[in-house]
Amino acid sequence: MDIRNFNSFVSVAELMNFTRAAERLNITQSALSRQVKSLEDYLGVKLFEKSGRNIRFTPHGEALYAKINKVLVADKELRTFAVDLTGGETGLLKIGSCSQLIERYLPSFLKHWTEENPDIEIRLEDGGGPELAGKLQDGLFHLTISAEPSAPIDSFESKPLGKLGFLAVGDREFLGESPDSIEIDQLLNLPILSLNKKHASREVFDAACRVSGTVPRIVLESYSPHTLFAMAIGGNGVAVVPSSSEPQSKELMCRPIALKGELISFGICAMWNIRHPLPAYGKRFVDALGAHIQNEQLASENTISTERYGHLHVI
Repeated sequence: MDIRNFNSFVSVAELMNFTRAAERLNITQSALSRQVKSLEDYLGVKLFEKSGRNIRFTPHGEALYAKINKVLVADKELRTFAVDLTGGETGLLKIGSCSQLIERYLPSFLKHWTEENPDIEIRLEDGGGPELAGKLQDGLFHLTISAEPSAPIDSFESKPLGKLGFLAVGDREFLGESPDSIEIDQLLNLPILSLNKKHASREVFDAACRVSGTVPRIVLESYSPHTLFAMAIGGNGVAVVPSSSEPQSKELMCRPIALKGELISFGICAMWNIRHPLPAYGKRFVDALGAHIQNEQLASENTISTERYGHLHVI
């Protein structure tokens, strides 16, 4: 049985649309239809049926979906394992990540890692959380590095890499001189400069606003933290950004954002599609990046403690 027929069935099942599934697989719709028909003939059951202008599972198709998915995963794992057995350390790793995480954690790490793994080519592309997840689903990335999704995605496997908080960034007229945390209900009395909803972190901030019972007065939504910082320097409001995006300007104050005395935080993770298992070098990349991020975050916490209290007391 041609494994492509299994893959075609799963693509149609995920999209419930033959045209879009054919575009994802980069084949003609007639070729896709033949492959699904071949699988139906092989299994002896009908997998899809028409529902008006749309399609839906037959009872047999719905029952077989999870099992066929497992066949694809097993096939990928078998081929990945075979490649790893040969000791082949030549390959390509396509990674999607939001720009703030790339800027904060990847420059020094990536240079060091590629020097140690010269035969592995790394290709990076930045994007927003939902956009990254869609491209991972379509097989355009091997893995993504971003904020953890609010709910698990069935077809993805993930590994936590660390945690980030939120910073209120603005001039002293808005934030005063204290570097201490600011309660979100106090912050939301000010004009807010926010990242747009293409960022997964925005979902976390919106949820915290709802819990606080206060509606923010957002005067600017932007894709770029740097745009928010420029507006903050001009006195137009307070930027709300993940703690990975701390500005370099001395004109701006930075204060962590808290909700009822607890700093607001969210996880960051690496994710990959379970139907496309990571090769051994991909897993090494994720493990090394996780260690790098945790070391960076620990160093940042120690620096903040030193600046605030003048010394560190290590137990």
